[in-house]
Amino acid sequence: MLAAKMQRAILMAVFLFASLSLAESTTPGQADLGEQSLDSKPSGAGGGASGGKDAGNKEASTSDTKRIFDFKLTPEMKTADVDNKDSALSKLIAYIVKGAGKASEYVSIVQHKKAATEIRLEIHDDSIFLPGDSPANAQHGFRRTDVNPAIDKATTLTGITTWYQTIRLDSKAPLVLTHGYLLTCMEVPASDNSQTVRVRDYKTKTLYSLPLKYDQNYNFAITVDWTANTLTVYASVGIDPLKMVAGPMPNDPKAMSPEFKLKGEYHIQLIKFPLADAKDPVDKRSDTPHFGFQEPIKKEHVSFSNVFVTSGKEIEQPKFTSQRTRKPQLVDDSSISKTSDPAERFAYTSFPTCPLS
Repeated sequence: MLAAKMQRAILMAVFLFASLSLAESTTPGQADLGEQSLDSKPSGAGGGASGGKDAGNKEASTSDTKRIFDFKLTPEMKTADVDNKDSALSKLIAYIVKGAGKASEYVSIVQHKKAATEIRLEIHDDSIFLPGDSPANAQHGFRRTDVNPAIDKATTLTGITTWYQTIRLDSKAPLVLTHGYLLTCMEVPASDNSQTVRVRDYKTKTLYSLPLKYDQNYNFAITVDWTANTLTVYASVGIDPLKMVAGPMPNDPKAMSPEFKLKGEYHIQLIKFPLADAKDPVDKRSDTPHFGFQEPIKKEHVSFSNVFVTSGKEIEQPKFTSQRTRKPQLVDDSSISKTSDPAERFAYTSFPTCPLS
């Protein structure tokens, strides 16, 4: 029975940069390197995070890495700053995708005494995006909140650049895992699933995966060679240093199509995909931004920290911090329906473009 085998995961599907999503069960026959451990070295990976003997060092790298974009959250920043266009925080943000309320109703700054400051994105029942501020374009299928960091496309989308971020899901605001979720993207989100964190390429082949837990930091760095069109993945959990876990591996040539050159929009986000609605015409059910069913939202959010971009072949080893308030816990699947068909609930595996437009 398909439903009995259904799992769920965070998926990081690399397109121009990457998209990270929580979605449905894996399509049979799909390319997949399977679940791996950060202590093992997968096929195609080599060395540590910097490719040298000091790769396991928890201290910041002393190599020639240069941050060309830094979404730096300082202790002075506060939630009210997202409503003030002249604040230091707002200067880091190009755009916020949100519902009808003030930005601070959906985006907040969370300070911790012994851990990195986080930016928290939450969704509500009114988290419906109106592209172009036109009700005719309303994305009634999605519930979404996005923050678009104000990257310099001329420097971040050329040469060799590495994209870093730490992501944390909160057991006090659990996601509803009958739905798919997109957590970050540059251009094209993709969605399918298992109880793992996955890094995938443009063709949705899984490059790396590890178990998914609430209240645990997932640290990622993805190096994109914009000339050779290759991807290299580094990852760790908690305060562990980044390690190379996949690559360099070739990406699909479509990812470097001239139509995408220097046009990528970087999103950190929480997008909740709808369930298929039997009332919708069958041919409309794959149009998930605009069709589908959403239950009332109780409390759902995701937190980000360590968001920055470096240039060059070497990568930086950030000084990761982690909250010690709650023990990381595996996601409970009791909320997942045992009677509904996951293939019916999720009718597609990818968008042609990032759903901002």
